[in-house]
Amino acid sequence: MANTTTYKGVIGNIRLIFTKWGIFIVIYTLIGVLYNTAPPHIPAVAFSGAAFHSWVQYVISVLFWPLSLWHPVFSVSQWSP
Repeated sequence: MANTTTYKGVIGNIRLIFTKWGIFIVIYTLIGVLYNTAPPHIPAVAFSGAAFHSWVQYVISVLFWPLSLWHPVFSVSQWSP
């Protein structure tokens, strides 16, 4: 039987940060937060459906920030006469 230690709770989460994947997740999230925190992009703090919707959009933009770097050559919305 292997001699392994399983950490649970807060200690397990802190230990995860110092693994290769943990450092990748921290850097990825920090880039997403810093890339998306220009003043017009920070949602308002209020208890309403619109504020909740804005925060959901903000979280999605933080998680999928690499897609903002993609600029396709062809787009249906671009039309030139």
